[in-house]
Amino acid sequence: MNQVRPRRLAVVGSGVAGLTAAYVASRSSDVHVTLLEADTRLGGHADTHHVTDPTGRELSIDSGFIVHNRHTYPVLVRLFDELGVPTQASEMSMSISDEETGLEWAGALGRRGLFPAGAGNQKHPRYLKMLGEIPRFHRQARQLLARQSDPSRPTEDLTTLAEFLDRGRFSPYFRRHFMEPVVAAVWSCDPDTARDYPAAYLFAFLQHHGMLQVFGSPTWRTVTGGSRAYVDRLAAAVRAAGGDIRTGTPVVAVRETPYAVEVTTTGAGREEYDAVVLATHPDHALTMLDDPTPLQRELLAALPYTHNTALLHTDTSVMPGAQDAWASWNFRRPRTAQDRVQVTYDLTRLQRLDTQTHYLVTLGGEDVVDPATVLVRRDYAHPLYTPTSVAARARLPEINSDRLVFAGAYHGWGFHEDGARSGLKAVERLGIDWPEASRYTGRSSLTIGTRRPFAARSSSIPRGKSGRIETPATSYDTTLVHKRREPLRNSFQLKSHLYVVDLDQVSERGRVDGARGRFLGRDHFDGDTVSVREGLDRFLARHDLDLRAGRVLMASQPRAFGHCFNPISVHWCWADERGDGRPAATVVEVHNTYGDRHAYLLDTDAEGRGRVDKAMYVSPFHGTDGYYDVLAPPPDPVTGAVRLGITLHTDAGARFDAGLTGVPGPAPLLPLAGLRSSALIRVHGIALWARRVPIQKRPVHESTTTAPATHPFEEGVLR
Repeated sequence: MNQVRPRRLAVVGSGVAGLTAAYVASRSSDVHVTLLEADTRLGGHADTHHVTDPTGRELSIDSGFIVHNRHTYPVLVRLFDELGVPTQASEMSMSISDEETGLEWAGALGRRGLFPAGAGNQKHPRYLKMLGEIPRFHRQARQLLARQSDPSRPTEDLTTLAEFLDRGRFSPYFRRHFMEPVVAAVWSCDPDTARDYPAAYLFAFLQHHGMLQVFGSPTWRTVTGGSRAYVDRLAAAVRAAGGDIRTGTPVVAVRETPYAVEVTTTGAGREEYDAVVLATHPDHALTMLDDPTPLQRELLAALPYTHNTALLHTDTSVMPGAQDAWASWNFRRPRTAQDRVQVTYDLTRLQRLDTQTHYLVTLGGEDVVDPATVLVRRDYAHPLYTPTSVAARARLPEINSDRLVFAGAYHGWGFHEDGARSGLKAVERLGIDWPEASRYTGRSSLTIGTRRPFAARSSSIPRGKSGRIETPATSYDTTLVHKRREPLRNSFQLKSHLYVVDLDQVSERGRVDGARGRFLGRDHFDGDTVSVREGLDRFLARHDLDLRAGRVLMASQPRAFGHCFNPISVHWCWADERGDGRPAATVVEVHNTYGDRHAYLLDTDAEGRGRVDKAMYVSPFHGTDGYYDVLAPPPDPVTGAVRLGITLHTDAGARFDAGLTGVPGPAPLLPLAGLRSSALIRVHGIALWARRVPIQKRPVHESTTTAPATHPFEEGVLR
């Protein structure tokens, strides 16, 4: 019997577009992938440098791709989830410094950023007026998008940014000190170029990334250990699937024939493939094409790029003079118009680097950065957006054929997600799908299968014994007890309410029969999913668990009156829809009154007991040392009662106990339990402070996930 030869696919270019195309294609058993890269390394803008700080600590620092979020980067997030790429929260803020006018200010840093010490911004009427123009600009930008037939990809209205600002009568001060810096910083271009950007296209990007409102931006994340971590994992996956990866192999010609695509490289000469993905910059792709069609020549030539030199360095003189305005992104306009503007990224903040040194990447700073502080020099290119290029970009699908397709971030806004999405679309154009079943293949011994959509799931799952929860939501009357033994004895008790809900019965708007208030994804895990279930599934995937086909119960308080506070939420996750017996996983989320939250994955025993290292600052009277003994069994199958217990053991030997018991009861008329708990916790905190209990310094919270600890289990007082 003759074996069918796998289709031969060549991917030219190993930026994120090429990497995504190669990875997705390699998941299909009938495709053999050859990835060709001219450089000696893979990754393109995923560019990580290994640096030793003054104390000898080894750091991995990115100079290209740095941040993403789980809401607006879905293809990249799926890639990371499949590869098990660890990520952590980043800090996104931006400062603007103008040497000519002397203004320095920063957004997303609160009052100290708007009014840095010594800057005197509050004394300048034009600055105060500008702050008032920002929400007006947001409103008018959203109104412009609402008039587009496709707000996500507007092409019919090519009004430039300058024309839009003229019509809106925005002040020159607003343009100089807000609008132009935002565009120049985001797209790495000069202010003159920024003014010529098509307004609707620009606003579509800003809205997509939560930047057309003062509040509500997504949580930004960075790859732990640098973006090189995902590149290495992806390359290993392609090789493990039988793929061929060749670096240092420039492609000099690509020619499509009636039966194949010929690729000529400097190393192997001419080779034939069944299909080719050209995942390079458009000018490079046009140069490689041996016989481009008139349309290919027209469109690829209409997509200009701007070139920037990036310097990785430690010269903090390029940062704002007012340290209160130091931010993650820092725009500086020089005193004279002849000098280039500078954009400096503080990688120590963005990547949460464990060092006292500020490692910076500056674009346009070759004349101002002290050469003695420069560690790495890189040349990058970014797409430019003009009315002509936007019109050409909308027609890019027309230049693809059944054998030759194009990919790259230039197909979108020029960001990592745009590259990943274009790589996926390129292989899909060739008839290659990204199989859902591959999402966690090889990552877990527990593979249950694909979770069915909400509408397709049974609304009458078999429940078992009498007394077990049989409704989408059950209200509980609860009693919470806190006991402190050191450095003084203190305890308090409060009555409250919570719900136990079946997460698959919660609607997209967060409503569920039997409960007042809403259960939303924004209040749990990373906070950037619509549903709590989606956030939980992503969390479990990062720990090699796929329980999407199983039932989940959550004990939590709902969002009500615009507020949600859950000191503790518990998720019991089963491997099947029945939800009988011991859960396959138990997840405990802890929230503090500072707005931080952390999810702990517990490997519980038959009685619901587990242990995990403490990882988040919860109280000003405790640090982050020690570990928790946790008791979190599912609701009792006979009585329906809930019982939760946590004992904190600090490194100094101190103990702190918290316990909650609850029985089913009528739902409260007003769901005020969260507000009441938040207020009472603060009251008790003030009381402890008044009794001179020592305050522990609050560190920056970075993680959102912790696996079970390795401490031997001991019986605790809450058992």
